[in-house]
Amino acid sequence: MTSIILDCVKLNYVIGKYGQQTKHIHATTKTKEVREWVNQISQLDYAQAVYGAELLDTATLPAAKGPLDEFTMAEKVATKNFMEEAGYGTSAANQRLWRNLRKNLFQMREAGIDRILFYRTKEFDTHCKEYPKTNEITLLDTVLSWEDVYGPQIEQLEKRAIKWSEGDFTGKVYLDEPHVAQKLEVPGSSWNDAVNMWISRDEESASRLAEPKVGLPTQLWNPYDNHTISELSKNKSIFLSLLPTDNGHLSVCPIVPVREGDFLGVFAGMIRFSENFDPFCGIRGPGQRLWLDYSQVTGTLNQMRVSQPGGYANVRLQWELVNKEDETQLGVSWRVSVRADRAIMPFQEIIRAAPQKEHACADHQLNP
Repeated sequence: MTSIILDCVKLNYVIGKYGQQTKHIHATTKTKEVREWVNQISQLDYAQAVYGAELLDTATLPAAKGPLDEFTMAEKVATKNFMEEAGYGTSAANQRLWRNLRKNLFQMREAGIDRILFYRTKEFDTHCKEYPKTNEITLLDTVLSWEDVYGPQIEQLEKRAIKWSEGDFTGKVYLDEPHVAQKLEVPGSSWNDAVNMWISRDEESASRLAEPKVGLPTQLWNPYDNHTISELSKNKSIFLSLLPTDNGHLSVCPIVPVREGDFLGVFAGMIRFSENFDPFCGIRGPGQRLWLDYSQVTGTLNQMRVSQPGGYANVRLQWELVNKEDETQLGVSWRVSVRADRAIMPFQEIIRAAPQKEHACADHQLNP
């Protein structure tokens, strides 16, 4: 499923960025319209092969060889003719694999499997070709179960990828999901997954005068690296989902495998340089007066559950220096990133450990 989810992001990023009407071509940013059109075209392949079998003169067909299977000789000849026209290799083994694959895909579409097939990849096709027919659970039932789990997640991912293509990395699109909006009731102006802003220029200036005395990180991060999309990218921020739990909370989970050290996003909040540290809604930084205030701003990763100090966690909060995104100014600033401390599987909940008593601002405190 990882390759399908990755292709979903890539395709919708392109649709969002370049989907516009010109005098040469009509394009659309409406993923549903594109998916319906592709669905019609993809079903045509199988329909053409079946229709071709009906037109063949049975008197001219070669005699059947080998053990009988679920395909008639007319279907086999029609399939081979179609493969030759389409440029597929026509070895006996490839014909057999192709016939089974196309029939399986046709049955999946008939069963209502939509989003997975729209983004289907070579890896998915290979899985279908190699799926053992002796398995107690049929291939169709397996993919149907995937569609039930991943279909809603893919729909949400489409929206996030479109926003990324427009340069919107705030994550406010999460608030469009009814179960999120109902639980949080947070205005869009108070949601920011993109960057940690300074609360004031005065505190930022005071920090610059004092920070040379503080041991700074040796690595300088580029904020634009957060928004790369590739299979090898360590950025997994777009693949986070907010899922409802049985107790009425929201669970922050990735929908793809996460490796140790992967970047999961920015922990929302305002950067402060002040003696007035808030022990309930604050995260201390590397400097004596440097801290993150998340009492007024929240985001996706702020919704993750919090264990007691020293308790179980699979992610950590990490202060990092980044180049300023404002090209009119030189210099660096801070962000509080969330990094994976260990491998995290799809739909496994993300949990951080509290560095001090800050549970008054966290909805998801774990029991000691």
